[in-house]
Amino acid sequence: MRRFVAVVACLVLAACSKRAAMTRQEEVRSCGAISLDAAGTATCLVQLHGWKQDEANIAARRQQHEADSLKTWLEDSSFRAESSLHRQQVRQCKTGDVSECLQGLGWTKERAVATADSLWNRDAAKHQRQVRDCASRRGMNPASCLMLSYQWISSRALAAADSLTRAKLTRPARR
Repeated sequence: MRRFVAVVACLVLAACSKRAAMTRQEEVRSCGAISLDAAGTATCLVQLHGWKQDEANIAARRQQHEADSLKTWLEDSSFRAESSLHRQQVRQCKTGDVSECLQGLGWTKERAVATADSLWNRDAAKHQRQVRDCASRRGMNPASCLMLSYQWISSRALAAADSLTRAKLTRPARR
């Protein structure tokens, strides 16, 4: 009989602790739904549900991380579902500022910049030859040369010219 009472007591205790855990999860979800960030969720948990500040901060950060991960997963899934459209858009934006073109077609800035950089890096050897050619021309600014001769966008051309200038300044003087 004692064993039966002990088992029942353990089951009741487990059920109560599981119910308490579910209630706390519901509290986190409800506060997360009305808050814009983890700090707001933590404040809600402390003020509305009497949580300790440290526990509220941990739960709020965890909830924010889960929400951010879910949002990223949904965005990535949606983006992959339209991969053939995106390949067509990349081909459409091959000339000029690829990043700006893709953003104009509705891409997020981060995705557009990453794609533009990937396309640019793919042709790194060609770009190095172009920089060497423009650097060797006398009386012409390398950035202007890159933009006029090779249709580089101004931000990349200026960065390359700055890099050439820094390299000249840090090179030891010849004797």
